[in-house]
Amino acid sequence: MHCPKCYSTNFVKAGFSFGKQRHKCKDCNYYFSVQCKSTKKPDEVKEMAIKMYLEGLGFHAIGRLLGISYGTTVYQWVEQLGQKHQIKPDDKEQIDIVELDEIHSYTGHKKNHCWTWITIDRHTKQVLGFVCGRRDSKTFEKLYDNINPNNIKLFCSDHWKSYQEIIPIYKHLQSKAQTFTIEGYNSRIRHYLARFKRKTKCYSKSIQMIEYSLKQCQFF
Repeated sequence: MHCPKCYSTNFVKAGFSFGKQRHKCKDCNYYFSVQCKSTKKPDEVKEMAIKMYLEGLGFHAIGRLLGISYGTTVYQWVEQLGQKHQIKPDDKEQIDIVELDEIHSYTGHKKNHCWTWITIDRHTKQVLGFVCGRRDSKTFEKLYDNINPNNIKLFCSDHWKSYQEIIPIYKHLQSKAQTFTIEGYNSRIRHYLARFKRKTKCYSKSIQMIEYSLKQCQFF
């Protein structure tokens, strides 16, 4: 805590004001009260909620176990961390082998499919980027353009047609045997994030929520 006027941490207690502890700044003589909403949750609760989310629990379950609002509080915490975490690969780094794959989930209900295209460096296991949308060449092209393809020597993917339509044939290897790294990563996503499990009632309401979740999953 600090003085809201001069930001000094040199202050002393100075009685109470409307039931709140009041302080006096010894540097600027400014009086102020503790600024903390009664509804504000401790950092320990926030940390626990995020850990529970990354262990596969949905918003409803987290809210019930911690006694907090799942519809606003937990959702906002996940959203804030997702906005904070960004995937920024080195633009100048030369990469030998990159694996590509797509994983499906839902937004709203099971009739509305959302495909997430992911690319990962085989040797470092670093996620180079991902994009959410339809399972078509236009969506994959967005991902391809964002990962600096000129710095990548070889792309490995399965036989989905969109890959061969975008990636030059001389630097593209299509084989299910060559996508073991990214398939293991996708399996990890389905294990930890409830919204990606095949038999679940935890659906994403928006593509943005899928993106926020994936950004956190890679740091877990």
